[in-house]
Parts: sequence; C-alpha cells; structure tokens
Amino acid sequence: MSSLAGTRRRIPPLGLLITGQGLSSLGDQFFVIALPVIVLPRQGTGALALILTVYGVSRLAGLLLGGPLADRFAPRQIMLVADVVRAATVGVLCLLIWTAQAGIWELCAGSVVLGLAGGAFLPANFSIIPAIVDEPRIQRATGLNYAVTQAVTLGGPVLAGIVVTQLGAGPALGVDVLSYGVSVATLWLIGRGQRYVPAAAPATGGAGLRTVMREFPLLKVIMVLAAIGNIGFAGVLEVGLPVLLQQSVPAFATAYGIVLGAFGLGALLGSLAASALPAPRHPVRVAVALLLPQAVLLGGAGLVQPGVLSALLFLGVGVANAASNVMMMTLIQTTVPAEVRGRVSGALLVASVGFFPIGALLAGVLAGAAGPRAVFFVAAALVGATSVAGLLSRPVRSYAKGGESHEVRHP
Repeated sequence: MSSLAGTRRRIPPLGLLITGQGLSSLGDQFFVIALPVIVLPRQGTGALALILTVYGVSRLAGLLLGGPLADRFAPRQIMLVADVVRAATVGVLCLLIWTAQAGIWELCAGSVVLGLAGGAFLPANFSIIPAIVDEPRIQRATGLNYAVTQAVTLGGPVLAGIVVTQLGAGPALGVDVLSYGVSVATLWLIGRGQRYVPAAAPATGGAGLRTVMREFPLLKVIMVLAAIGNIGFAGVLEVGLPVLLQQSVPAFATAYGIVLGAFGLGALLGSLAASALPAPRHPVRVAVALLLPQAVLLGGAGLVQPGVLSALLFLGVGVANAASNVMMMTLIQTTVPAEVRGRVSGALLVASVGFFPIGALLAGVLAGAAGPRAVFFVAAALVGATSVAGLLSRPVRSYAKGGESHEVRHP
C-alpha cells in the first residue's frame, strides 16, 4: 500500500493520463491489425466491411450519448466504465478466437459494444484535462496528449504487425485487453490523487447545447470549419491520395504508407510545438489562419508528381493541422463551461467524424469523373475558403478582440 501511495505522489495526474491513454491507444493498434487477419481468411472482404460499418455506426451513436453523459457524470467515471466494458468485450472476443468460435455475428456484436463504449469515451476524454491541470497549462497538456496519440499511430501498427505475424491474432487481442487494464489502473489512480477536481453534475434544467450555441456563436463557426475541413481531408486521404499513387507509382502500398507516415510525423511535430510554445494572444485567429497553409500544401500535392516532394508537403500539412487542432481543443476546454463541455465536445466530434464518410463518398464520385488530382484541388479550395470565411466571421473577430463571455445564462 505504501508503494502505491508513493506512486501517486511521484506521478502527476497528467502523467498518469498520458501513460494510460498512450498504452491503451497502442493496444488498439493491435486490434486494428488483428481484425483483418481474423476475418479475411474465414469470412472474406464483405464480412470485414460489414464489421467495420457496424463499428462506425455504433461509434457515432456512442458519441451522441457520450456528450450528455460527460456533463452529468464525472468524465473519469465514464472513461473507467468504458474501458472496463471494452476490456471485457475484447477479452471475450479473444477467447472466442482462441477456441475458433468467433463467427461474423459474434464479431459484429463485439463491434457494437466496442463502438458504443469507444464513442462514449471520447467526449469524457476531451473533458478530463481541465480537471487535472491548471488553466494556464491546458494547451501544453492537450498538446502532449495529442503528441502521444500521434506517436502511437506512427509506431504502433509496425509493432502490432510483428506480434500478429509471429504470435497470431489471439495474443494480439490479449495485448489490447492488458492495455485497457493499464488505462483503468491509471484512471483509478487519478481519482485518488489530490489535483483531480471533477466538475459538479449540472442541475436538472441547466443550460442545454442549444443555449450554449446561442451564447457562444464562435462554437458554430468551429463546428462548421470542422465539418467542411473533414470533408476535404477525407477526400484526399481516403480517395484522392491512394488513387493518385496507384496510378503513378509502381510500389503503391509502400508509397501510400510513406506519405501517410509523413503526415503523421508532421502531426507529431505540430502537437509538440503547440505544447512547447506559449499560447498565442489570439488563439482562434491563429488556429483558423493555419488552415490557409494546409490549403496551399494540399493544392501543391495535387500538382506535383508523387514522390519525396509530396511526402514533404504532407509533412507540412500534418504540422499545421495538429497545431490548429490543439489550439481549438484548448479553446473549448478553457472557454466552454464545465457543465456543458461534454455535450459541446461530443457535438464537435460528431461534426468531425460524421462528415468524414461523406467526404470520402463525394471524393470517389469526383475522382471517377475528373481524376484524383481534382480531389486535391477541390479539397484545397474548401479548406482555404473555410479559413477565409472563418477569419472574416464576426465570432472569430470578436473573440480575437477579447473573447466572449464565459457565463451561460440558464433559461
């Protein structure tokens, strides 16, 4: 018991959060790599598509539920419950796979539970940082947390691929179960620490999401920027880039991995820069303005011959994208009242995640009609136009001149 107490004294809550969530994200990479290995040889491509679709829809539903839950209960409690549920679900799937009992319906049922729990987890994860660090350190904490996620995204699939190849899918899912266990342990330790300050549960009849949107018109601008921006980025990353590489580069898969890796490396560097540098005086204006270089770089990637230069362009896109995201997340964490922060973050995540498939679908139509380079140009125009419109919008300009009131009037 004394060693456990000493651990709590030595490791600050932010360190516990980043460690637990980083290892949990690493475990998720094992599941991502293992799933096709489990499904494709037995059930085929159609089954994999069905399972992924079920997961995506369930995750979106979980996001819709997770926002209100994060406002009614302590975010740490929701994260704990979600990780316990995910650990149990992956554990059951692991057992079914080891005993050769995992059919398509069992995998779909597991995907429903994992999607719901994962979606409910995200708004709470977004809302917990203001409860464990002081406001002046929120941007640094958010940037570090974002950087760890990007680092795991870069290296995790490689490690997971080696484990799945050498040991099989069953042990890989066991790693995912263990990673959820680490997350549960670190979240429990955060709750035992002295710095954790959960927001009080809102009283019935408190301010709702519509009230907050009316009081904070800047949030509408942010959500529109997120939705339109994700339409453009989904089109490029999911359709335009792979189709262009497939048509231009013999080693298509390798080139695709290199370019996506460059984007991920840029995101890691951008998030580290945002965590290390002091917060800008006008964070909204800077975050929205960072969309402009992204638009230019995306347009440039559509012009050049795929190769080293295109990878460097996507590296730049990743840097600007991550820095902008960290500033936007910090803005919401420090500006939106704690009693509605979960619903606001949930709505923002829905705007981002929900429009990603739409962007991929529209890009597929455009690429078929005008070629993959057209996807880059349209995406660049969308991102650039939203940046200009955002900079000219009254909420962005008024916030830059001193911000909006933090007080939400209850009806």
